Amino acid sequence: MRESESETGLVGPRRRAPRWAVSAVGLVLATVLLEVAARLEGVPVCGDAQGVFLESDEEVGWTFTPGQTFRVTDCRGRAWSAPVTINHEGLADQPRPFEKRPGSVRVLLLGGQLADGLGVARRDRLSVRLAHLADQTRGARLSVVNALVPGYGPPEALRWLERRGLRYEPDVVVLVLDPSRDAEPQRGSIRTLDADIAPASGLVPLSAIAQWVAGRPGVMPRHPVAFVPPATRAVGRGQADASGRATAHARTQREIASLAETAQRAGAGFAVLIAPPCPSVAYEPDLCAALAGDVPCTDLGATFDGLRRDAKRPLELCIDPLGRWGRDGHFLASHALWDLLAQAKLWPETVVRGYRL
Repeated sequence: MRESESETGLVGPRRRAPRWAVSAVGLVLATVLLEVAARLEGVPVCGDAQGVFLESDEEVGWTFTPGQTFRVTDCRGRAWSAPVTINHEGLADQPRPFEKRPGSVRVLLLGGQLADGLGVARRDRLSVRLAHLADQTRGARLSVVNALVPGYGPPEALRWLERRGLRYEPDVVVLVLDPSRDAEPQRGSIRTLDADIAPASGLVPLSAIAQWVAGRPGVMPRHPVAFVPPATRAVGRGQADASGRATAHARTQREIASLAETAQRAGAGFAVLIAPPCPSVAYEPDLCAALAGDVPCTDLGATFDGLRRDAKRPLELCIDPLGRWGRDGHFLASHALWDLLAQAKLWPETVVRGYRL
């Protein structure tokens, strides 16, 4: 018995680690968790911030700043629910190869910031909702490229389509047209910002926590630009105003015709979605009628106005003061766009409508 005890020996309580070591390990774990959370959430950035979101691009003029992750705020501290990640092509979309998967169908959305999806959850964006309306178990896989960039009107959309968009091999191209800007005599412009915006330094490019403290994304534009919207037009200025609108509409029709020709030459269908502006302003609802017979077109203005008047509960048609569609605006637009493409027989036969809302 004594021999067994001597061989085994007695084991006493182990010495605990020093408190400072436990605290250090806890601090490291907390920092790692905060870093992961900050990267997933994205740094809050004021929606009116200049020199942050847009970058000049030699090929297509300008895009979102590639590689950014951020969360848009209303500049008073309120952040909307969804972080935004900009892909390597400068689009508010997931990374996509130019080449399609065999048998898949691809839609390309062109236009400005009204429906680009900033401020809404990714699942609620027009591009994602439209893709989810397809039954991809009974039909072809449908993907929708969100190529809506602030400041893009028909001329910029045409340039992007010719120089970059056709590489995506689209089956259908859709122009989301803001009539209060794109079909008016005065359009917005792009302004090159001063080059004295300091690049991210220190830990900001590496740490998401440091980005939160600094209030800026880790990736900043190399050559920042800003979109300057046109001045608000007063409706009903008489004959001169009517003449200017007629000239602007004729110009817009020519630009749309060029877009349609470019898409159709590449073997893609083409359609126009007239997008009610945010905030709501009056515009001439005759553009679709002018395009009738040439380009499939639908105007959501009457639908939006009716819901604003008759809705029993507040609808998120617009996000104020971002000037973009909200969740319900994207929802309505996705169904209207699907129906437009179906009526115009622009959906390939392999695409099957599902039942998901």
